[in-house]
Amino acid sequence: MASNRIGQGATSIPVRAGALKERMFVAAIDFGTTYSGYAFQARADFTTDPLQKIISNNWKSSVPGLSHKTPTCILFDKHQQFHSFGNDAEQKYNELAADGETWNWYFFKRFKMTLYKEEALSRDTVVRDDKGMDMPAMIVFTESLKYLKDHLIKTLEKDSIDIRPQDIHWVITVPAIWTDSAKQFMREAAINAEIHTDMVSLSLEPEAASLFCRYVPVQRVTGVSQAEIRSFSIGDKYMILDCGGGTVDITVHEIQEDSTLRELAKANGGECGGTQVDEKFISLLNDLFGPDVMEVICQRFREDYLDVMQSFEIKKRRISPDLSGIETIKIPVSFTNTYKELNNIDIANNPSIPQRLKGKVTFTNDKVRVDADVMKDLFTDVCEEICKQAKEFFSSIREHKIDKILMVGGFSESEMLQVKVRKTFPRVKLIIPEEAGLAVLKGAVLFGHNPKMITARVCKYSYGIRAFKHFEPGLDPPEKREVQGDLVLCKDYFSKHATIGQEYKTEEKVYTQEYVPSDDSGSKLEVWVYTSPRKHPLYIDEEGSRKIGEISIPLQNTKGKDHPVKVQFEFGDTELKVKVKDTVTGQEKDADFDLLRL
Repeated sequence: MASNRIGQGATSIPVRAGALKERMFVAAIDFGTTYSGYAFQARADFTTDPLQKIISNNWKSSVPGLSHKTPTCILFDKHQQFHSFGNDAEQKYNELAADGETWNWYFFKRFKMTLYKEEALSRDTVVRDDKGMDMPAMIVFTESLKYLKDHLIKTLEKDSIDIRPQDIHWVITVPAIWTDSAKQFMREAAINAEIHTDMVSLSLEPEAASLFCRYVPVQRVTGVSQAEIRSFSIGDKYMILDCGGGTVDITVHEIQEDSTLRELAKANGGECGGTQVDEKFISLLNDLFGPDVMEVICQRFREDYLDVMQSFEIKKRRISPDLSGIETIKIPVSFTNTYKELNNIDIANNPSIPQRLKGKVTFTNDKVRVDADVMKDLFTDVCEEICKQAKEFFSSIREHKIDKILMVGGFSESEMLQVKVRKTFPRVKLIIPEEAGLAVLKGAVLFGHNPKMITARVCKYSYGIRAFKHFEPGLDPPEKREVQGDLVLCKDYFSKHATIGQEYKTEEKVYTQEYVPSDDSGSKLEVWVYTSPRKHPLYIDEEGSRKIGEISIPLQNTKGKDHPVKVQFEFGDTELKVKVKDTVTGQEKDADFDLLRL
């Protein structure tokens, strides 16, 4: 086999996913955009009955149905030292706001989306708090995971459960649409949170939910008056629609003869979720009171503002398509007083209310009365976008003849979304588990006990390495021609190791390729890894191709040209792995694969 040539460079930081060792407990952290929580289960209980005693924490919450999760928000003091997380962080920040002392505190909320939005994700990536102040994202994520980890351990101690931290295997949920860089970022945050890399796994959220529903025999089928016993059968194929606060993940699974799950198409989805309903409600408040008034309220009366948002959180969970009449929302006096102070008129006489809201919104004392159609319209855009993405994905997998859709995730509990999905797919059976909002969390526990339940996954991109190859006149662009000694080479060649849309079995080792350094200098071979949305990319600078990371391979001698190295990618797991073999020494090892140094 001919060897491609490749450049040399500096070393990378090793971050590897170790082999899963069976431990006494599995603890899962569902790190969500809006809410987070954890659950745990003893190995003995899983062996007896997979659904037995999956215990999730009961958090104090004023929102019905959310006692098993706490808001994903975190508070740091002026020295950027961790103070509190979740409900405690919100409560403390409200107290600071009441005293006008928030200016030197850092309050972060819904920051998980940073890992999805940031294209050039690195260890230096920052997140911005509610006042526009920056902190390193790695610190924010690390302290969040550390809090949830420590809280779980303290809960076990409080319940007199005799267990050592080293007896726990941790699972952290991540969206299926995340990049490899985002997954490594979360793994490094877990390591920084004092979870050893060999004691943590990443679980794709729709897969976790699918595992949970694979075990649950009773499903709620929309359009059926009573719950039916409908455990999925061998050979069943179904689309998973995982709708959370910030993202929607869509994929399709098939149940194999041995009851394991096989992914049939690469995961799809995007930035679309329940938080967009909140954003619509905030826009409604801006329409009613004006942006200037709302800005003052957020600064001076933040506690009142958060009370209104929390009241809406409760109310939005019962909004359904058949809602009629008038919805009443209690408004603190600070809202109406601030409006009058800035406009010299009572809010009830506001002449600037948009035409579309006139006659549909009225003010009475400390309440605003809103027509039900206005409230339902807050859901229109996000529900239509989710269904548009789902319909496009469904069309792309038409050959699999899917007749069931499994809806999971917190936003899947919204009747507004459920009805819209049912109208979009009138001939497909819509299945929603009773615990749609906890399906990911509990499924992640099951994944920790038995990760081999997922036997195959579909590659999201084509993966390759930047290399030199022999230049082919008439085929390779002239600008790619480079002469090295007596060789005429083509630079920036995309040496492909995996193809987008191709299925790979778990831990499947694919396409071993041999490379040699392009010169004799240095004692390390630096490999640059790229992805492409094309099936047959030729060069690493084609449209859509992007560098995702680097592999550093130490060489045992300095004669680089005479030192071939075999590189082998391992696909099929939730995280990408790379193995290298030194052809001189015969030594094989996991590569030091760095996705966060671009």
